[in-house]
Amino acid sequence: MTERPSGASRRQLLGLGAAAGLLPFMPHVARAQASGRVVVSTWGGDYAKLLGSNIDQPLLAPKNIEVTQDVGTEPARVAKLIAQRRLPRGNVDILCTQAPQAYDLNEAGLLEPLDESKVPNMRHLLPEMRNSYALPHIFSPQIIIYNTERVSAPPTTFSDLMSDRFKGKVGLLDNSFIYIVMAAALQKTGDAMNFDAAKPDLEKLVKDGNRTYTVTDAFAPALRSGEIDVGPVWQARTIFWRKAGVAVQSAFPKEGSIIYVSSMGVPKNAPNKAAAFAYLNAMLEPSAQRGFADSMGYLPTSSQATLEGEVAQRLALPERRPKLIAPDYAKLAAARDGLNDWWRRLLDGR
Repeated sequence: MTERPSGASRRQLLGLGAAAGLLPFMPHVARAQASGRVVVSTWGGDYAKLLGSNIDQPLLAPKNIEVTQDVGTEPARVAKLIAQRRLPRGNVDILCTQAPQAYDLNEAGLLEPLDESKVPNMRHLLPEMRNSYALPHIFSPQIIIYNTERVSAPPTTFSDLMSDRFKGKVGLLDNSFIYIVMAAALQKTGDAMNFDAAKPDLEKLVKDGNRTYTVTDAFAPALRSGEIDVGPVWQARTIFWRKAGVAVQSAFPKEGSIIYVSSMGVPKNAPNKAAAFAYLNAMLEPSAQRGFADSMGYLPTSSQATLEGEVAQRLALPERRPKLIAPDYAKLAAARDGLNDWWRRLLDGR
């Protein structure tokens, strides 16, 4: 009989629905039992295609694991997982989410614990990104993207976005606003989690006539056309858009860069956990990690996936390596609802 969630768990699940924005090495355990179908709940577009070309076909098909993609927006896919939480068997084996969402789902008791007995390649994860509930797939530092044809002096810090020379020409991603809050807080106080200190600067940015976008891909045409000249986004996007011929470059803020992490977890009621663990293990294989780096510009999370040649040059961090900062996901979760309300009111009041 399924237990009713506690009061705290119910609040977490409601929040998730509203928001949806060292064991021994025993590789034979997961691999011997892995077969059949694995359902991957994922974003669509290039990401879904690259899962197929770098993981599904080359690494899992030879093992008789058939991959089915359940494509949709992250909020819709998370809502489906929550709706099925009482079922003994859901219909999803792998859930792809941003790292903050993965933290929330784990706190709500919905994700399967992970360790090296289930996913042997976990031992190669970069230590600063490792956790026991959702494995980091790829990551990218937050930078300030700028159009190289119209910006002669690149920004060097987040506060440059509030200067008169960029007034009305800054782009802000609505779907990643929490990362913009963290970037502003980091510049203002040295603490990316000091959210309240960042609010005045962001209120000024929005009220100065700068533009917000609900879809990340809208940034590229806006930068190309001159609608905007600069904005905080992921380094991977600069790399991807440069390959597409957009005249842009990355500026790393001197105060440091918040990192974005895309994660994969296994729901506790996944119907084929053995295949799900095999999928996670394949996701961390060097060939799969390098494939995403080459195609999308995201950095590998496995220490084994060293980059070489042109790809290494294209994705290289500055010679004076910037400070990369992982969010405190617990503090983020505690502040999420209040920040969402504040951001919505800010945009509605323009």
